[in-house]
Amino acid sequence: MLKRRTEKPIESMASILILGGVVPLCVALLGQYAFGLFPCHFCLLQRYPYALAILCGVASLLVKRMGPAWHAAVLIGALAFATTGAIGAYHTGVERGLINYTGGCVADSGFQGSLSDLKAQIMAAPRVSCADATPFFLHLSMASWNTIFAIAMLVLMALQYRFERSLRVHH
Repeated sequence: MLKRRTEKPIESMASILILGGVVPLCVALLGQYAFGLFPCHFCLLQRYPYALAILCGVASLLVKRMGPAWHAAVLIGALAFATTGAIGAYHTGVERGLINYTGGCVADSGFQGSLSDLKAQIMAAPRVSCADATPFFLHLSMASWNTIFAIAMLVLMALQYRFERSLRVHH
């Protein structure tokens, strides 16, 4: 006799949001702490939307699937991917000299101690220019890959959403 499966189905949209946020953050942190690739201002900005996507993925697991709160979590997660992709595209433009950016870019090293300690820390902090591309892979910088990844996540989300809706219509 066959047993009927009663486990909850895999929540694919949540998986896309959570893994789509965790993977690039892990890659960025690995590059920073294992390989000494200090982030510039834009590199740091590109990380925050991924954290939001992760939170949206978790939130989508806590509410009714395809309900209003689920739709809101998915939409905000999609906007997070679009935001990091846009920042990455802008950053790529700066790296390639297509956009003139004169803002100050210094890696965040944290502050501890007195004002003289802060001055010493600022002077010793690695200066990372937003115009200097990180190591290239297949002729693309990490900022460019970030944009490609974010677009891929948006496409994957759109396909998954279409699939989710077709399941709902057929049931």
